[in-house]
Amino acid sequence: MKILLTQRKLEGFGGTELITLELASAWKRHGHDVCVYCPRPGKVCDLLASNGVASYDEIEALPWRPDVIHGHHQLPVMVALTAFGDVPAIYACHGVRPWVEQAPLHPRIHAYVATSDKMAAFLATKHDIPPERISVVPNYVDTQRFSRVGTRPKEGARKALLFGQKFQSDELAALEEACAANGLSLDKIGAAYGNLKTNPELMLPDYDVVFAVGRSAVEAMACGCAVIPVMPRLAGQLVTPDSFDTWAGQNFSPRFFTGAEQISTAWLAQQLDGWNPQEIETVTAKIRADFTLGAAVARFEELYTRALTHPVEADDTDALVAHLQKLAVEVDENWERQQGLEQTQVRQRDLLRDQTAALRLVEDQVRTLSRCLLSAPGLIPTHPGAAEWAHAIEQNGVFDRDWYLATNPDVADLGMDPLLHYITHGAEEGREPRPASDAATEAQLYEAGLALMQHTAAQLLVMTQTQAAQEKPPLSAKGFDFIKVWKALFRPKGRSKG
Repeated sequence: MKILLTQRKLEGFGGTELITLELASAWKRHGHDVCVYCPRPGKVCDLLASNGVASYDEIEALPWRPDVIHGHHQLPVMVALTAFGDVPAIYACHGVRPWVEQAPLHPRIHAYVATSDKMAAFLATKHDIPPERISVVPNYVDTQRFSRVGTRPKEGARKALLFGQKFQSDELAALEEACAANGLSLDKIGAAYGNLKTNPELMLPDYDVVFAVGRSAVEAMACGCAVIPVMPRLAGQLVTPDSFDTWAGQNFSPRFFTGAEQISTAWLAQQLDGWNPQEIETVTAKIRADFTLGAAVARFEELYTRALTHPVEADDTDALVAHLQKLAVEVDENWERQQGLEQTQVRQRDLLRDQTAALRLVEDQVRTLSRCLLSAPGLIPTHPGAAEWAHAIEQNGVFDRDWYLATNPDVADLGMDPLLHYITHGAEEGREPRPASDAATEAQLYEAGLALMQHTAAQLLVMTQTQAAQEKPPLSAKGFDFIKVWKALFRPKGRSKG
């Protein structure tokens, strides 16, 4: 049999790329002629070639006319159906959300293949596909590749793995906390964590508990792991012999509106309660018997044979026109969304530019103000010494010795005079000389005229010089009070606050 697989890209080692590699290689071993049509070829093509399977990015380059088309992804399968006008096809759907996975309606697609009963019901309802044209071939595992099976400790689980799922930081923290509280170490692998592994069969057998869904869950169970299906905002129950068929019917994935369990210490404790290695072995045995690559290949071959023995006499034009009309709407909507995103990015860049310019202007104004203050005759000594600073600060009541020592216990431990410490170190380090001013303090400082401004400007000068010497970024607001500097500047002594 000549089998043509369609695949939208072969650039990485995830999802349907690995499925295409595994199925094509298995059919080649079964003696079939196999090739792959993929508009975006990549490094997986080399692995296909090493197994005797050629891949092509142009449909007209195929060396022969196929007997059957095995379709992944709506656009490449429609290209193949259009190029080979009388060749039957099956369409394997591995997800219901991604736009690229949406099932195309075509009379020569004899079977729409779902990975679970839940997906089958969705295809029938969402796309109005007759139930008799829908088959279920569950996710599978290559038991020759995943040949090593670990044994679980009788005394309880010790090592856990989050396998492939991407969680928000709060949920990830909740899972880490739950594992730690239940005596489990937790590792994470997957693209979301920057450590995508192309050979999980080497590490999975070493874990007692694996948090995973779908194909990842099947692979983990095949390696002897206890599997707890989890998804963002949904925490499932441990897969046991009693719950196996229910979980298999939903592709080992929790479903919304069927439960509200969340990741927590108590939830995980419940899953681990009554730890039973024998039940885990029973689940592993069922996976390795019924959810294998060999079983999937045999089931697909049955579907091919049925398609070849029951040809469809139909005009493809109507199906192609209907699909193109559907694409015309969807592609245009996607384009508009993309345009909106690009416009939002432009607005955000412009806003950031304007805010950066405004901040630089404020910084320049403050520095100019500081230079003016420091150059005014009689306000601040050109090179203030510790004694001059101490006299100015104590005279104007802007330093609270007791509060400074209480707030800075390291200074108290040194036994150093707090005011001397502030003058020689504290101002540079951005330490505050007193607690936040209340109304009474504000009035007292106001009566002191420009004293607050003098002190704050001197502190700013020292900190600015320190920043420049250390080649640090421009001085931030911490360490001096812009608002009070401006108030002091524009409220000369004797003028009403109102």
